[in-house]
Amino acid sequence: MKQKETGKKDYLGKMPSVGSFLKGNQANWWIIGIFLLIVYGIKVFNVSFSHDTEAIMAVPERLYESWYTMGRFGLIFLKKVLGTYVFTPYAAAFMMTVSMLLNSMLWLYLFTWVNGDRWKKCTMWIFPSFFFTSMIMAEQSGFLLQAYEVNIALLLVGVALLCLLRIFLGNGRKLLFVPAVFCCVIAFSVYQSLVPLFTAGAAICFILAYDRLVREQKECVTFSFCIAFIGKLIGIFLFSFVVYQITNKIVLGMLGMETTPYITDQIMWGTLSAKECVFNILRHVHRAMLGKRIFYNGINSVVYVGTLLYIIARIRKKESCYILYLLAVLYCLASPFLMSVLMGNEPSVRTQMLLPFIVGFFLQYLVGKLWENRKETARYAGTAAVLIAGTVVMYQSMLSARLYYTQYVQYEEDVQIASDISARIGELGKGEIPDCPVVFIGSRAPRQNLSCIKSEELELIGRSFFEVSFGTSHGTWVMQHFLATQGHSYMQPTAEQMKQAEKAAVSMPLWPETGSVAEKDGVIIVNLGAAGN
Repeated sequence: MKQKETGKKDYLGKMPSVGSFLKGNQANWWIIGIFLLIVYGIKVFNVSFSHDTEAIMAVPERLYESWYTMGRFGLIFLKKVLGTYVFTPYAAAFMMTVSMLLNSMLWLYLFTWVNGDRWKKCTMWIFPSFFFTSMIMAEQSGFLLQAYEVNIALLLVGVALLCLLRIFLGNGRKLLFVPAVFCCVIAFSVYQSLVPLFTAGAAICFILAYDRLVREQKECVTFSFCIAFIGKLIGIFLFSFVVYQITNKIVLGMLGMETTPYITDQIMWGTLSAKECVFNILRHVHRAMLGKRIFYNGINSVVYVGTLLYIIARIRKKESCYILYLLAVLYCLASPFLMSVLMGNEPSVRTQMLLPFIVGFFLQYLVGKLWENRKETARYAGTAAVLIAGTVVMYQSMLSARLYYTQYVQYEEDVQIASDISARIGELGKGEIPDCPVVFIGSRAPRQNLSCIKSEELELIGRSFFEVSFGTSHGTWVMQHFLATQGHSYMQPTAEQMKQAEKAAVSMPLWPETGSVAEKDGVIIVNLGAAGN
């Protein structure tokens, strides 16, 4: 009926019933939920937080201003819409985990519809489980101040692609462009790393749609049809990105703010030599593929090689427009490293969420292809591949759980240190709220147990608030605000007072010795010393 009304061909057929899809995959939701609980359960059932979250609790307006200047107005918009503008650690951790499960359902629904429901149900848990239990996603989600909202933004990317596929390959009305563009603009303005993730998600949808249309021997699989489909996706992406940029300028103009160089300062081209930048890019690829850092999984290289071998072997089928399928796959494999190429350096781990997204998808994709093969040996290989995938996901789940355990242990220690420092300040006789500023000099190495991940292997999540200090100004800012989250608020020092404190601290003993907290010339000094002391 709708097909007659719109005059469009429905290449993908009727979308599956949401209710039947959810009911038919109950086992998958249980498997995904268990893996999520292994990793994120400690965040839900124990209130703790890590770096940057202290700012949203102590000086939220300052933090929100910085987000505006970074082009992240959508993050503040979502906080107001979702009721999380006033931050609560427990609610953030719980809703983050719930939104991960919702993301699993939405993305699998999208892929199942586009793929024609060809995947065996025993393989469908692989992609979301691998993605969300990865150390990269654990690092990203450790920033509780934005974890829930980033996952909602990821959900919006999936909704946008669902709308676009309904228009381009289904019989959806053009009115769906409105929610699609809206979802893209909000997602891009929540977290810029979702920009390349959208493009990779669109490429994945093309791959799955191509597979289905070729398999069903649709006459539409022509070069002009595929180019038109890809061109439409690119066009909507560019239009959405332009709308985001224009909206961002309008928002900044209304607030009287300017864009911060926070992102552009990370671009090393022109700062370092071309040789150094190329070395940084190659080092990033080497580390990511071979698991040379704790955040990277060695299975990445296996999945990449397996995918390349598969697309090479498939050339023999001489399928129509295969070159476009090939390019889409190659783009997906290259996409996690495009940011590294742009920057001339290895990006922060938390911004590399596209890597486990791509690896998780192709891991499920390859396992699914084994199950599609009618040969008995392929079925046995498919069963073995499912078991191997389960082992891989369990391994990285345990590692990510260790990351959060490390963060929990460190948080508990930091709370105790904050209490001890506050008590020492109280002993100076300046009252509960001193009328003079407090300066923190140096940093303090954490005291970890053997189950914790060593600090030198970590990036930010799991490291002590009293350990990460890039100087007296930064250290004082972070440590004071952490103390503020525990109810101990003190005056911020001026630049001159910090210089004065640095000179005075030279002759002071180091924490926790007597005299390591002292008042000198109207400034309270907490001398933590150099990390490792």
